[in-house]
Amino acid sequence: MRTAFLLSGEHPEIPKEEVKATLEALNVRYETIGEMKSCLLLDLEPFEGLFRILSERLSFTRSFGKLLGLFHCSEFPRALSELETTLISGRFRVTCVRVERSCEWIERKDVEERIGGWVIDNNEGAKVDLEDPEIEIIAVITSDHIVVYLKEGEVDRSLFKVKEVSARPYVHPASMRPTLARAMVNLARTRRGDLVLDPFLGVGGIALEILSVGARLIGVDINEKLVIQAKNNLMTYGFLDGYELQVGDALSLELEGCVDRIVTDPPYGRMSSSPYVPRELANKFVSKVPEYLRRGGWISISLPKEFLDREDFEDAGIDIVNFFDLREHRSLVRRIWVGKLP
Repeated sequence: MRTAFLLSGEHPEIPKEEVKATLEALNVRYETIGEMKSCLLLDLEPFEGLFRILSERLSFTRSFGKLLGLFHCSEFPRALSELETTLISGRFRVTCVRVERSCEWIERKDVEERIGGWVIDNNEGAKVDLEDPEIEIIAVITSDHIVVYLKEGEVDRSLFKVKEVSARPYVHPASMRPTLARAMVNLARTRRGDLVLDPFLGVGGIALEILSVGARLIGVDINEKLVIQAKNNLMTYGFLDGYELQVGDALSLELEGCVDRIVTDPPYGRMSSSPYVPRELANKFVSKVPEYLRRGGWISISLPKEFLDREDFEDAGIDIVNFFDLREHRSLVRRIWVGKLP
């Protein structure tokens, strides 16, 4: 099924790779058929309930659905006749979204009206309803193209807002925002039931997202106060079991067997409780990963860009699959490393 994903645009690469990684975690076969600004086109083999799961899992996606057509802006409106005919019976709405300033000479309202006309001409039972539609068609103007899809699902971003750092009972200045934490969990190909380690637990921001996707958690922090605060944060959001929290040193963990995934954000500021210099701590921890992570397991770790390079991971036996840079502020570029232990 050819499927279009309208992405959040918060980063040029992470949203696309989050979708692909999540599909891999769900064992969904796919082929990339197009990549544009804030839009990803895949040919995938869906199973029943997949779109519901994606709606609940993804963080950097707005909506997605069956691809009806793709054409260059210069072909508008002539190419509308080539849209894939699909049965639309009942109330529908067409919504046009423009990414950045692509094809500004095309009016969004004109796109909506012309696609709406095409739907009515090809579906006797279709009726426009702008307020409460049963069906929605999305047209995305991006990268000099128009992508048209029948919406099958969307991500409720408000669910992340209730977990924002400022909304939690216990906060920490270095806490990661929930959408990025969720993306890191997805980039690690985390599956429901996986045992995931966060050895730098803090107040539990990443832990919340690990549990939210149905995985099990081992959370560790050297600061007992933070562990207590993390537990209270987890309980506040309804997580009463499925995890084990420990006070301990990330460099000398005593685990009962290896974990399936590691997703973590080690400390790197002055408020770190670790006796090690942050860069040294990161390097030492990466060298310990093969002791904690099972063969074939994945790691997603966030560090300042200058802390480590690919060779540091390769020396530890970790194959880096991807990395992404995000500028948090003038003095910090965060680099998210995604790797696998072969």
